[in-house]
Amino acid sequence: LDEGDQDEWDDDTTKADDMEEDDGPGTAIMLAEDKKYYPSAEEVYGAETETLVMEEDAQPLEEPIIKPIKRRQLEVEEKDALEANYSLEFMAGLMQNPDLMRNVAIIGHLHHGKTVIMDMLVEQTHEVFHEERSNEKALRYTDTRLDEQSRGISIKSVPMSLVMQGSQGKSYLFNLMDTPGHVNFSDEMTAALRLCDGALLVVDAVEGMMANTERALRHAVAHRCKVCVVINKVDRLITELKLPPTDAYHKLRHTLEEVNTVLESCGADVPLVDPALGNVAFASGAGGWSFT
Repeated sequence: LDEGDQDEWDDDTTKADDMEEDDGPGTAIMLAEDKKYYPSAEEVYGAETETLVMEEDAQPLEEPIIKPIKRRQLEVEEKDALEANYSLEFMAGLMQNPDLMRNVAIIGHLHHGKTVIMDMLVEQTHEVFHEERSNEKALRYTDTRLDEQSRGISIKSVPMSLVMQGSQGKSYLFNLMDTPGHVNFSDEMTAALRLCDGALLVVDAVEGMMANTERALRHAVAHRCKVCVVINKVDRLITELKLPPTDAYHKLRHTLEEVNTVLESCGADVPLVDPALGNVAFASGAGGWSFT
């Protein structure tokens, strides 16, 4: 080749190389995350400008933006009420006579058996069948809230009207208030004592007087409520402590002396409790028996 042809050949080779270099990036494989569709915030507003980037909304389309209100069920409603041993007309007749009505608050420490005592009274005045119980557990009829049943404690005071007979066979209408025993819900107990004429103090035979028991007793005296004592869980003296009859008697007597000590500290005119006066009862909620 002469010099002119050689120059043309070099020019064609250079153009071909340039074309290959231009076509290279266009045919190269690039990942989607490596592509740049829009300029960055620093390129648009400058490096010294503070920018806030909002992420894409990842909420699914099936979920509404404003969630509907969920109606939570707090209490359990029974479909069929327990059948009472008396008629509603008879109970309504007793309501017309205030002399035959008694308003009583069941008070005491936590887990001393107030609700179980209430169940004993319900079983005495109503027909409770085996199907009403769950695995032979306590009925806990006045624990109507779901959290009360799951935790095993009373949170709210629950009233219940029962018709029961006295020692002489005369019928009375008792408006009973099952109050919580936990110290955090003592306001429920205080409110119930202001509505009632008398207080039924439930004391565990093994634990005796506790801090909340003394507090409840002082509240009852301050509201001028007549106090009756029920020493519950007497069976624990036999099944757990294995006490002989003489030691069990002294244990029960010591519990009553503790109650009378608190009553004496409240005032000289406050009546004391004594089994001979008829204001002390001994019971076993698990066994379902009681006596005075």
